[in-house]
Amino acid sequence: MTGIPPERTAIAISALKFFPPLIRDSLLNDVSFTGEYGLKAKVTITLGDNGPSLIRASFFDAIRSVLSSDTSVSLTDGKDKTWILSRDEGEAGSAALILSCDQQLLILPDFSELSDDVSSRLRALEDSAADMNLPVASLQKWRNVLTMQPLSDFELDQLTKDISDSPVILERSIRSINKGANINVSDLVPNSRRYYHRLVGAYDGSTSIKEYAAGAGREFLRQLSEWRPSEGFFFGLYLSSHQALTDELNADSLDKEQLEELYSSLEKYGDPLSKLGAVEVGLRILGIRPEVEPFLLRLVQHIRDDDVTGNTSQFKSFSSLFVLVDGELARTRCLSREPPFYRRLASLAQAALILRQLIRLGIDCQSFSDYALRTRSVEFYMQSLADMRLEPRWRPDFADAAQIQADFFGRIRFAGSRVEPTLSSGPEELRDIILGNGEKSLISLCWRLNQSFPGPLDGTEHKEQTLPDDFAHVIEEKLGMENVDVSSFAPLVNLSLIFNVSRHHSSLASQAVKRCGYVFSGLESKAQLLTVLNGLANVAAISRDTVLAGDVRILVRRYRSDSQFDITLLEAVSMLLVASAAHEGIVQWRNNVGEVISELAFGRLDGDDGRLLHSRLLALLHSVPDLWVSCARAEAALQAFCFR
Repeated sequence: MTGIPPERTAIAISALKFFPPLIRDSLLNDVSFTGEYGLKAKVTITLGDNGPSLIRASFFDAIRSVLSSDTSVSLTDGKDKTWILSRDEGEAGSAALILSCDQQLLILPDFSELSDDVSSRLRALEDSAADMNLPVASLQKWRNVLTMQPLSDFELDQLTKDISDSPVILERSIRSINKGANINVSDLVPNSRRYYHRLVGAYDGSTSIKEYAAGAGREFLRQLSEWRPSEGFFFGLYLSSHQALTDELNADSLDKEQLEELYSSLEKYGDPLSKLGAVEVGLRILGIRPEVEPFLLRLVQHIRDDDVTGNTSQFKSFSSLFVLVDGELARTRCLSREPPFYRRLASLAQAALILRQLIRLGIDCQSFSDYALRTRSVEFYMQSLADMRLEPRWRPDFADAAQIQADFFGRIRFAGSRVEPTLSSGPEELRDIILGNGEKSLISLCWRLNQSFPGPLDGTEHKEQTLPDDFAHVIEEKLGMENVDVSSFAPLVNLSLIFNVSRHHSSLASQAVKRCGYVFSGLESKAQLLTVLNGLANVAAISRDTVLAGDVRILVRRYRSDSQFDITLLEAVSMLLVASAAHEGIVQWRNNVGEVISELAFGRLDGDDGRLLHSRLLALLHSVPDLWVSCARAEAALQAFCFR
């Protein structure tokens, strides 16, 4: 760039060498920075797995030359091999760019955006936009640029990145993976907010999933339907993680043949989430679209008959992929500015997208599920515990495959109850599975309460579910007894995740704990103790009762020192962080977490306890950097302990 002193450029080049690679690459991709210092990055691109490595500027200049004339251009790759770039005219005036060397031949993508012909540039953009469902705002931005002139190297790179941030591209990319090939997490979980906006819609400031569904979610699903009715409906099923969103998914634009084809494809290659969404939509339209009835029966049977303990369970794979995606988003902090329910909406949609492609490929989902859990489970778990400060009704244990299946059972039963007259006049088998009480009915296959627990997007929901008077009376009677035992807390613990228990009821629990001297009588096993402690921690978080949270802390401390029950360090961490969610304000929560983590860090550490606590703390600090204020001392102590 003329007018910039050479010494200024030289200083910038020298300074860049001291920056970390990510920051350096970011600066070199910033046009204003490179322009200010007269820098021009020497970027190398590699074409295909076994293709040549070429200097990007020379490669793009060669393309411009070939597009503007019929001549061929020679290029030298990184191994000093000479390649010939030429243009092959096809039928109906179409043309392809060919790169050849000896017997090796590569057909290149369309680079018409570099052409001097404005109509060719715009046609290439429109084709890509239609294929990838490029949002209107992005399409108009690039249309304005291409109307004026061919793209520069940097602009072409930015356009390519813009178009590549597409779920359509990622689906095709996953389906192109060879069996046995190494798969990186980054190949499956993009680190791009723009990508997730195109997967589930852009976050609009909503405070709950129901509010989002009625706003940005509805608009996003409408745009999908306008893009391509069949593909749009298929993509819309990725948003089936909440009934409020499937209520917005419309099948009106699909004819009988399209609808049957879509449901048939779901039977063969559908993931559990998409199958659930198809069932909810199908039940809603069953009265006017009877052709979906046989598909609904088979899809419900697929969901019902999945053995979550087996090696071929799709629910197990879906659960593992959810952990992988959400854990990776926690690690990259890609959606850290959005509330937890939106990040989980994106995580569940991405997990469904990945699983649908793996099913098509016939990949062994069991081994992949094990890999997913090993890879990002710590990040997922600690992020989810931190999320409870904002959305206290959902805890990470509910990501278990069995609980997700139970949640799906409950949603199908609710969807069936909404159209009970239609089901009653329809096929007997479908009605009996959904609404019946028989041996093969949904209600008979798992504990009924599990079907009513909050789903991953319900962390702030169920506030309107008022506790019935008879249930409230049972809780008050049990906790008001002079001699309470461990069973006295069961009604409150079980009902708190379904109904909106009041501070009055959590206070009764706190008083009962104090009355029994922080010792539960009637304890028969460690499992029973963990159920009560976890339940009381949940009650404290949901009711925002900091007094009960303090009682849980004392109980954990007391039973950690009881060799009969042997509460592990990680079990204690989980219960204490859940209880900490009783502190809704960031400063109060931060201070409480610092206190409980410090108490554990400076307490008894056996075996691998120090290393395990340190790894969990680092993940938590990464998710919520504010915690360094209160946890730095504990982190330093644990680091010294681990590396002593």
